[in-house]
Amino acid sequence: MKYNTRYCYYVVAFIDVLGQKAEFKDIYEIPTDKESEEKLLNAHRETVLFLGKFRDSFEKVFKIYVKNKSPKVKVPKNKIKKFLQIRKVVLKHHRFSDCIQAFVPLETKKFHSNAVNGVFGILSACGGMMLITLSSQKAFRAGIDLGLGAELNNGEVYGPALFKAYKLEDKIARYPRIVVGDSLINYLERISRRQKQCDGQDIEDIEACKKMSDFCLNMISKDTDEQMILNYLGKEFMKKVLSKMDMFKEIYEKAYNFVESEFIRRKNIGDSKLTDRYNKLYNYFKNNKIDISWSGQHWS
Repeated sequence: MKYNTRYCYYVVAFIDVLGQKAEFKDIYEIPTDKESEEKLLNAHRETVLFLGKFRDSFEKVFKIYVKNKSPKVKVPKNKIKKFLQIRKVVLKHHRFSDCIQAFVPLETKKFHSNAVNGVFGILSACGGMMLITLSSQKAFRAGIDLGLGAELNNGEVYGPALFKAYKLEDKIARYPRIVVGDSLINYLERISRRQKQCDGQDIEDIEACKKMSDFCLNMISKDTDEQMILNYLGKEFMKKVLSKMDMFKEIYEKAYNFVESEFIRRKNIGDSKLTDRYNKLYNYFKNNKIDISWSGQHWS
């Protein structure tokens, strides 16, 4: 039997929306009265309908990053074609159940910057969507790492790259945050040192890769437990992503209020497990509090 499956290196993000199973607690049968019907409808609103919006929002964000953009800097006419080719983004995603898998193949033939642009897109999308999701009074965890994988016929990546990202989300993240694996950080550091990533890679592509890898590295920081995370409230992320987000102030304020109120609610009902997790998230927000009096193109 012949197989056409091809393995290469991928950067994979595994994103899991939290609390979905809990919404269907004690719902086992078709509703027989108004009360049970309302309970099922409420669970449906909080799961199926929310997941639809969540997936659509991620898809919109991904489309923004893969869309060809006109140069914002002055580029010589004879360089425009190459500039646009270097700016292209390779970024794919697959949706299943209450999870999303975003991935970028790192095997490139001409411009490796297309792959690094995709890695930046994954980090930006995950961080931006974390705030949007929290502002909708929901939460997710995510793990992002690099490893071997193969694209299956259904559009997902399978293999060590997926397992590593899933392990970071399932075993390491623990509370709503985005954990970044060592393999991805090492890859970005190699690119930042201007190491060639494909045969015939020219200096312009190498410099473009370095620029984007530095952006990515500056958006990653160490959490209180020494794990490396996407610092989506950090200065670099604010400058590159949040400052361009529509209705940022409203989204940030709603997210902050939800995190604070959820911590207090879990504490008041004696839910020690989730109290601890939301306390960590609340502390992250307090330690990285943003001045929402910001306006224009600069942060106060």
